[in-house]
Amino acid sequence: IPSCTDGPSFAAFISHAKADAAMEARYLQSVLEPGLRGSVFLDSDDLRDLRQLTAHVKDSKVLVLLQSRTVLSRPYCLLEILTALDGGVPIIGLALTGCGPTGYQFEPAAAFLKNFDTAIKSENPSAVATLSEHGVTDLTEVAWKLSSSIPKILSMPFNPSASRNLLAAMAQDLSDCISHDAVAFQLP
Repeated sequence: IPSCTDGPSFAAFISHAKADAAMEARYLQSVLEPGLRGSVFLDSDDLRDLRQLTAHVKDSKVLVLLQSRTVLSRPYCLLEILTALDGGVPIIGLALTGCGPTGYQFEPAAAFLKNFDTAIKSENPSAVATLSEHGVTDLTEVAWKLSSSIPKILSMPFNPSASRNLLAAMAQDLSDCISHDAVAFQLP
């Protein structure tokens, strides 16, 4: 991985829960790369060694969080988000809408994050062990960090079943935000 002093290697890093949004992530990569004139990280293409996951987040200009129903309970998505927050990598959300049971709901997500330290244990018990393996052990701190940041990020609606014109407009808006550093979010 090139040094961050040379600038980020990736124009964006797409964080997503595969079971909810694998195809949507692939679509985003394909429409963002031409507009950003740079590589957009997608684990299916760019992750060769899981131990390098957080380094790839740090080596990205922005983290695009594809907000789906389960993304906040997936351990590697959580590691990506925490790495971005700790590393000062701006986060922009794309909230899946029109997707039935995989869609993102803001109020339940905020409640989950507020009580993350206890809620994660029932939502995805294996996530706690995975986070711990990667040095994330203070779930109370994680709850505070996530609940005080994720509900405040810029989040745009993303309806994969929208018309071609609406999808193109969403992609252009996202590309513009990334290109013009309009999405900077810093942890308080």
